[in-house]
Amino acid sequence: MAKKKSEILAESLAQLISESSDIEGAAVVGTDGLVYSANVPQRALDENMVGASSAAVFGLSRRSVQQLKRGEFTQTLIQGDEGNIIVSGINSETLFVGLTHKSVNLGMVFAETRSIVAKLREIL
Repeated sequence: MAKKKSEILAESLAQLISESSDIEGAAVVGTDGLVYSANVPQRALDENMVGASSAAVFGLSRRSVQQLKRGEFTQTLIQGDEGNIIVSGINSETLFVGLTHKSVNLGMVFAETRSIVAKLREIL
């Protein structure tokens, strides 16, 4: 029996994270906040909160990019004192959310994010 797209997405997300040296958790989220798949590092982290927060960040970022005439939204970085959140567009309806430690090489994280997003585009 063929696997469902959701199963393929979950397996691919887990594999991509395991291959990453810097991204410790990730999710694929709709722009409406619906979580399609999540692999977050802390069980105390609510996947639905990841989805809702990511959708809110995306909405504000997209609007800001448009209002400031910077083209189309591609990616947002939020830095906290304990780590980073990267929200990147997979397509017009879906986002990749990456969680990292605070002491990562952001250039490498951005490169890994581009690679992960490209692979997820093929699945979706």
